[in-house]
Amino acid sequence: MSNTFGSEKNNGFRAVDTESVAQQKKQLDWINNHLKGENFIPGKYFVHAKPENDESEKIHLTILYGTHTGHSEDIAYRLFDVAEASGFDAEIFLMEEYNYPDVVKARNVLMILPTHGEGDPPVNSVDMLAFLRGEECPSLAEVNYAVLALGDKIYKSFCKAGVDFDEVMKERGANNILPIVKCDVDYEEDASNWINTILQVVREINGVESGPVAKVADKSEAKASGYSRQNPYFARVKRKVRLSGEDSRKDVYHVELDIADSGFTYEPGDNVGVFGNNPVELVTGILEFTGLDGQAEVSLKDWSLSLETALKNRLEINILTSHILAGYHELTNQEVLGKLLSNQEELDEYLYGHDVLDMLTDFPAKLTASQLVSVLPELSPRLYSIASSQKVFLDEVHITVVAVRYRNRERDRKGTCSTFLTDRIEEGSWIPVFVDRNLGFKMPEELEAPMIMVGAGTGVAPYRSFIQQRKGEHAHGESWLFFGDQHKKSDYLYREDWETYRQQGILTQLSLAFSRDQEHKVYVQHRMLEKSKELYNWLQKGAYLYVCGDKTHMAHDVHETLKAIVAAEGGLEPDKAEDFLKELKKQKRYQIDVY
Repeated sequence: MSNTFGSEKNNGFRAVDTESVAQQKKQLDWINNHLKGENFIPGKYFVHAKPENDESEKIHLTILYGTHTGHSEDIAYRLFDVAEASGFDAEIFLMEEYNYPDVVKARNVLMILPTHGEGDPPVNSVDMLAFLRGEECPSLAEVNYAVLALGDKIYKSFCKAGVDFDEVMKERGANNILPIVKCDVDYEEDASNWINTILQVVREINGVESGPVAKVADKSEAKASGYSRQNPYFARVKRKVRLSGEDSRKDVYHVELDIADSGFTYEPGDNVGVFGNNPVELVTGILEFTGLDGQAEVSLKDWSLSLETALKNRLEINILTSHILAGYHELTNQEVLGKLLSNQEELDEYLYGHDVLDMLTDFPAKLTASQLVSVLPELSPRLYSIASSQKVFLDEVHITVVAVRYRNRERDRKGTCSTFLTDRIEEGSWIPVFVDRNLGFKMPEELEAPMIMVGAGTGVAPYRSFIQQRKGEHAHGESWLFFGDQHKKSDYLYREDWETYRQQGILTQLSLAFSRDQEHKVYVQHRMLEKSKELYNWLQKGAYLYVCGDKTHMAHDVHETLKAIVAAEGGLEPDKAEDFLKELKKQKRYQIDVY
């Protein structure tokens, strides 16, 4: 059975059963049209300091970046390469490797910061932010600076890490030479424009005649010639298997994608981006409530398509954000909505679990199809941890998906991409995907180094790729998996794999926690406490520690448990135990991938 997204006429995209993926690719021209951001056009900037400069001297540039997954690192090195080729004297530092007091001597500082989840800065930038905020940091009145921030508008704290650095630099008296640029998930074009603009600005404020910056081939350009977020590959769903048992409260599926002719390469820890579509019930509900004609033609950048297709395939309607509400308020000018937007606590409560239909219902207004489309962002791909190793599955990539379902305000709600994968596609369908590398969650370079892997639910997915990688490399380092879920009978994900790897000795130890199988709930952190001494000894002998799963509860509880273990077994005060874990993070021996 096919799952139809759209048709050639309306320029939608679809996952269908067909003999030729080439036919799909001809139909769907993503290279220049899909999810492309608007060009960044800089406004006027204010120059607070214009130091005297000998035009014969190179302009010194300090590039500082923090990173989670590697995207900001790519931009930073792109900036460095362009700056060097354009005649700048540039230096580049990961923030944690920079000597923080040197910032007072830096003439031109460019910062690149991603934001993780609900406003979290990268771990490798936290200490520098603390220094800038602390009493030891002197006045930075002689420093010119600018910030490029990366984020995701789905989250309320969009680009907060970049904003934090921007604000603290201003507080320290540094001269903001270009307003902060905030990039959404589709950041590449905005980032390239920022690089060109900021280098021109730095030249001008340093008394050098402005001119074109150098053109330097980089990873992003190489990527553009193949498959990427902007030009996804249509992968065939080779296999789809339910992992959770009939008695489970969750629908969890293992999905195998055929990528034989994609040219994709990936490593354990990387992600797959999947473009799904919105639940039909939600699209129908919006059209019925607004009374708009689903066949009315609307424009999305360079595309013309029907409103129904836009709502189903191209626009974010299943997640309500403050940015959507703000745009809707600007359009409708409703006083009650303005009051909601001005009260952060009430706003957070309202946004949780709601969608665009809720907004339209609660704040009704007469809209045209074009007006509705104007306040809705592009539908973003969803990222899934890769659950396979290319050493074992050369032409495949595997993912683990749990269907998001809940009921709110008398309506059944469904996750956009999760139920697309679990409910709306079948084996043989073609779906648009790309590989998203994740430098912040990588196996040890020394393949024999011990690994401690902690995961709950689908957070166990990347560890399947880790163990398969070791098997494919014939590496025999020690490995220890802590896995937790609700019931052993119905929620023991990849049970056969783990038990086989355990028997083969590839997986050295296996500690299981099934919270609902006994009167008192038992979680992975309880199993860790039971093995406190042994776990600490593993860390002492150089083990790498990985945590993957729910950020709000699981990852926090695991961190606090680790701190307690280190304090107890190492004889340390809590603050020293925290320092111990921070040092592990700096050494890349404590890596976290949470959602």
